[in-house]
Amino acid sequence: MKNIIIILFSAFIAAVSIKANAQVRLDPFYPYSKYTFGIGIGYTHLYGDWTNSNSQQAYKINVARNINEWVNVNIELQKGSLNEYESKNHWTNGLSVNNDFTGGALIANMSIGELFNWPKSFLVKQFYGIYIGTGIGYMHNNIANITLKFRNADKYLITDYDPGNINMKSNCFYLPLNVGIDLHITKIVVLNVNYQMNYAFSDYVDGYNFKPPIATNNYNDLYSVLSFGLHFYIGEISMTPNKK
Repeated sequence: MKNIIIILFSAFIAAVSIKANAQVRLDPFYPYSKYTFGIGIGYTHLYGDWTNSNSQQAYKINVARNINEWVNVNIELQKGSLNEYESKNHWTNGLSVNNDFTGGALIANMSIGELFNWPKSFLVKQFYGIYIGTGIGYMHNNIANITLKFRNADKYLITDYDPGNINMKSNCFYLPLNVGIDLHITKIVVLNVNYQMNYAFSDYVDGYNFKPPIATNNYNDLYSVLSFGLHFYIGEISMTPNKK
C-alpha cells in the first residue's frame, strides 16, 4: 500500500510539472463553470491491524472551485463505516470492529486527459475526464465492538493488554489520493467515478495499535473508498474559462 501511495503522489507531481510547461488547450471538449457541487455513495475497505475487511457504505458531498478546465480545489465531507475482523485462531476467539467515521478534506484534482490532444471523437472524448488528486484531511474515529481480552499464545501473552494500544475514539489527519473519471452527461451534469486511497497518520482507525506478531502489519492504517456520484455545474457555463 505504501508503494501505491508513492506511485500516485509521484504521478500527481509529474503531471503538474508537465502541465506547467504545456500549452493550455483553447478548445476543451468539456464545458466550464467556476463552481461544482457533488454528491456520491461509495464502498470502503480498511487496511488495519487485522487480516480481513468487509466493505461498508460511505457517503460524501463536495463543493469545488474550478480554477480552470484542468484543475479544481474541493472541500469534501465523508460519512461512513469501516469494518475489519479476525477469524478465530490460536490467540483470539474471533473479533470484528466497526468504525463509524466522519472526515473532511481539502483536495486538489487535476485532469490528466487535458494533457493530451486526443482525437475528437465521442468515445475518445471521455478520456478528458480522467484525473488524479491529493490533499489533506482530518477524521474522527468512533469504534465499536472493541475486544479487550485475548487468549494466551505460545510465544506471547496479551490478556494483560496495554490500554495505550486501544483507543475507541480518536482523531487524526489523513492523506487522500484520488484517481477518477468525470463523464459529462449534459453540459451541467457529470457522472463521477472515484477511487480514493487514504493514508491515516494514526494506527487507531481500527481502534488498535498492536504490532506483529499480534497484528498483521507494522504501519499506520489505510482505508479506501470507491465511490459513484453526480456533480453539477453551478453558475455560468462556457467552453473556456476565459470566456465572459
